[in-house]
Amino acid sequence: MAAYQELDLCAPGQETARGRRFNAFLAEVLRWGGLRDVVSDQRGLEGRDETDVSFMLGYTPYILEAKWQHAPVDAGARSKIKERLEGRPPGVRPVLVSMSGFTEAVRKWADFHAGVVLLDCSHVEAMVSGLISAEVLFYRHLAVTSRRGGSYVPLADLLPEPEVGPPPSFLQSPAHGIDGFPAIPEPGVTVTHVLTADGAWAEGEISGLAYTGGRGLLWTTMSGMLCVEPATGRSSWTAGPAFCKGPALVTPDSGILLHSEEAVLRMTDNHVHVVGGGLKGHGRLMPGPNGTAWAFTTQGPRTAQGFGGHTLTRLGETLADSTSYEVDFAGGVHEAALTRSGTLFLAGGGRDVTTRLEEGLHCPSDRWANSAPLTPQTALAVGEHTVLLAGPTGQGMEKSLVEKSLVAVDTRTHRSTLLLRLPNTTYITGLAAAGEDTVYLLTDIRGNGQAPRPHLLHVTIPASARP
Repeated sequence: MAAYQELDLCAPGQETARGRRFNAFLAEVLRWGGLRDVVSDQRGLEGRDETDVSFMLGYTPYILEAKWQHAPVDAGARSKIKERLEGRPPGVRPVLVSMSGFTEAVRKWADFHAGVVLLDCSHVEAMVSGLISAEVLFYRHLAVTSRRGGSYVPLADLLPEPEVGPPPSFLQSPAHGIDGFPAIPEPGVTVTHVLTADGAWAEGEISGLAYTGGRGLLWTTMSGMLCVEPATGRSSWTAGPAFCKGPALVTPDSGILLHSEEAVLRMTDNHVHVVGGGLKGHGRLMPGPNGTAWAFTTQGPRTAQGFGGHTLTRLGETLADSTSYEVDFAGGVHEAALTRSGTLFLAGGGRDVTTRLEEGLHCPSDRWANSAPLTPQTALAVGEHTVLLAGPTGQGMEKSLVEKSLVAVDTRTHRSTLLLRLPNTTYITGLAAAGEDTVYLLTDIRGNGQAPRPHLLHVTIPASARP
């Protein structure tokens, strides 16, 4: 990631030098991504030509021409790499990489001619970010083009497609809730039971909840991204890829950010753009001050050998715009939230701590405070100084049998306020803000069943609990 961003910040007059570095960089990306016999800047016999990168995919040899320039590449570069095949054995496949894309003429030509594989910036960033390995990318490209023809495949068509059936149905929940699964609010807190899954739930575990305004709620499931209308119970599958994790994040420009593999994707009009990468471990997307978008990831406490650690990443318009910061916290982190005032709140194993970017994200032990009396399974920042935490209260070997609670934590004093108790609820799945004082709380009331049974609540939080 750092090397890629350095290439993007090329100083005027250094374009030729960047091109040479780009060749070596691509070779490293391909080698790291599982390809074999990767060589950069290979001179031909008697110096008659030069191949930017060559590699093997299985038993198939490839030669690659790389272009990083401001204008889209025209047919000249395509013809140039095809000429080099005349001096290579039969079966060598040519690849043309253009970070600035291709002219319309080249793109139309690629629809009917599969001789030269065309890759653009989106494909390179997918490999750099950890969204897809080089080996898998070239394999899927070959599989897709073999079926439908052509030599250019948009990134979205190379990602794993959700294997979903008809969208699931929901019941409008009775006002008193589901028998055996009560919601007990504290004074000043109101709870409305909204929806419950109708029958068996076959879409796998749910890992996140996001509010999209008038379009409803986005549920991150093992099968794909599900859009649910709380008022009607209608649901539909979105165009997002499979295997996303954690809550999605809806940005002010109506785009949707998704965390997939080690990357963050922006989905707009069925187009996929990589805006963050290198995000290893457990993570979540979250909004920040002034409409900014962030990702927090953790690989556990950092060890003496340098493994593990926590990272906060500001997401930009492109992958090259994103900036990552190491969070200096010695403990483990269950959940994290970023308030509108810019405070990062970490809920660790028995300890909470707050820090800020201008403080270097340092979390010295003398600032640790006793955490709220629960193990958070989800977190959400509301207002300037409040974080909501939800999860099992107390201790127990079987967490599904422990009462679940929703609490509000003042990030300035670490004082927690109990808002809601949920006896018999199995899991807490997600929190999503629907306004200044209201949130949606997604729970799982499967009981002793193996399949999830989602149950959606709407909670109004009093001003006294969100100072």
